[in-house]
Amino acid sequence: MGTGTAYRHFPNKQAIAAEVLADATEQIAVDAREALDIEDPWQALVTFFERNAARQARDRGLYEILTGQGDDEQQERIWPGIIAAVTQLLDRARQAGAVREDAEPQDVAVIFALLGPVIEMSRTTTPDLWKRYLALILDGLRATTQPALPAPAPPLQTLPVILKAGKSR
Repeated sequence: MGTGTAYRHFPNKQAIAAEVLADATEQIAVDAREALDIEDPWQALVTFFERNAARQARDRGLYEILTGQGDDEQQERIWPGIIAAVTQLLDRARQAGAVREDAEPQDVAVIFALLGPVIEMSRTTTPDLWKRYLALILDGLRATTQPALPAPAPPLQTLPVILKAGKSR
């Protein structure tokens, strides 16, 4: 498709990206609903986060959509379904005593936003580094009566190299 054709149908590049990523963003709500079928509320929440963080690691544009950088109309269309499904998932985990009492659905979006820079700066050097930081973040989300999660990978030994790689983009 040519640039002119694209802009006849979309007002800007963010709207184009939002349309292209519509399936990926709708999949977030699907994943949350599917996670509700997992018996253990904590494991359901972890599974939801892992699936979506892995999707975010594979798809650079998803981070922009998740952080509100897409088309406003598209954002208004996708977020209610995501929020409703994530709220059910988080409420169930909270009621089971698996997550902190003060955890809110909005925290889920922030967690994904926090993972975005880690994913980007380590994409070419340590592609699975996000798993370490997701575990550390989820450990902070857990109820304080729960045991701490083990970090799945060692910390970076070459932080300056990673930061330099992130700047070259």
